[in-house]
Amino acid sequence: MGSIAERQVGHIWKRLGFGATSADIDHGVSVGPQALIDDLLNRPLTTAADWNFTAATDWVGQGKFLGQQLNLMAGGAGTAGAANPLQERLAWILQGLVVVGIDGTVYFPDLEAHLLRLRSNPFASYKQLLTDETTMVGMMKYLNGYQNSRQHPNQNYGRELMELFTLGISHPKTGAQNYTEGDVREVARSLTGYTLNWTAGTIVFDPNSFDSGQKNFLGQPRGNAGIPEVMNALASHPSWGYFVPRRLFRELVGLEPDAATLDSLATAWGPSGDVRAVVSAIAHHSAFLSDAAIGAKAKTPIELMTSAAKALAYDLSSVDYTWQLRDLFGQHPFLPPNVAGWPAGSRWLNTAVAMTWCSVLQGFLRASRAATGGVVGKFLASIPAAGAAGAAPAASARLCGITDLSNSTSTAISNYVAGGPWNADRAAGTLGLVLLSPEFFVN
Repeated sequence: MGSIAERQVGHIWKRLGFGATSADIDHGVSVGPQALIDDLLNRPLTTAADWNFTAATDWVGQGKFLGQQLNLMAGGAGTAGAANPLQERLAWILQGLVVVGIDGTVYFPDLEAHLLRLRSNPFASYKQLLTDETTMVGMMKYLNGYQNSRQHPNQNYGRELMELFTLGISHPKTGAQNYTEGDVREVARSLTGYTLNWTAGTIVFDPNSFDSGQKNFLGQPRGNAGIPEVMNALASHPSWGYFVPRRLFRELVGLEPDAATLDSLATAWGPSGDVRAVVSAIAHHSAFLSDAAIGAKAKTPIELMTSAAKALAYDLSSVDYTWQLRDLFGQHPFLPPNVAGWPAGSRWLNTAVAMTWCSVLQGFLRASRAATGGVVGKFLASIPAAGAAGAAPAASARLCGITDLSNSTSTAISNYVAGGPWNADRAAGTLGLVLLSPEFFVN
């Protein structure tokens, strides 16, 4: 059992990043959990110059972009991702909240522009993010905004804007209904006028397609409302300060916030949707480092891959994992199942994910074993052969960012180590057992 500080530091790295190395844990313990939180909250943003994404947009380019995105999340080889792990975590949360995916009309360049916008400053104004996204090609195609005209209204984006992106169906405290079907129609009218130039791949405003009539929605007459009026109305709605902050609390803490916490987060959120203020409030909330929060979530396939890659210093950009993520894991970052994003929770604890993870992990371990100065070799050298069975379980777990191993897991690893010579193959196998353990599958 790790110390309280070790457990908290490991938890901070899982929730404000994508996992820890032993060096991360050592440093976090030396400075203390609160200082580590402040450090992660205040690191300078990385920029497009740091991300090193390919300019190619064909199928090969898509695979390279995916690999580099995962590599940045892991802070892997040749990236600047480690410089701001919280930026990576928030960009990933937003990718599952303000959802766009490749489909019959959304092409990879459309999605790429969307992802780059999410990454550029995920700490900033959520209201501004939604304002920008409303007229971006990817969102316009994904939720039919380009088909929404005065002559032929389309309510798809207006509905999801309220239900999934800003307000939710009902107020989380009072249970009051947040909007009506009439509000959906009126908001859709306010968002008309934007058409798609398919040749240029751009969105243009056509005054002839805009409904310039008077609108009334969310309880007030809004005049000749357009996008700014819609955003202002959403930002002044009673649920504006609750819906997304509640989602962020669940993502980062793994628990449901109580009423007093919701109120404090709503205040921090403010009319602009201050993501940084809310994330800071969550990270400093007593629940964040509570025993109930530590290990309260199941890792998704993306979290399995990125946290293991960080531990093993594996370059995720070196292999295209498209088919595994799409067909086996069921969590491809470019292919969300629907506009609600990917599911969370224990549904990821299933045999399909576990078996796929076994296969993917073998590739990670083979690469690390073969690399000169790789993690497997360093781990092997750090454990004396004479006492390997006793020392290997805790040492391998800490190397993988795990501070607590159950007695049953520790015993199984010890028995495996004792079952043969202490060599590179057994060291790799030991790390593999840790990265397949129940303790690794929780977040």
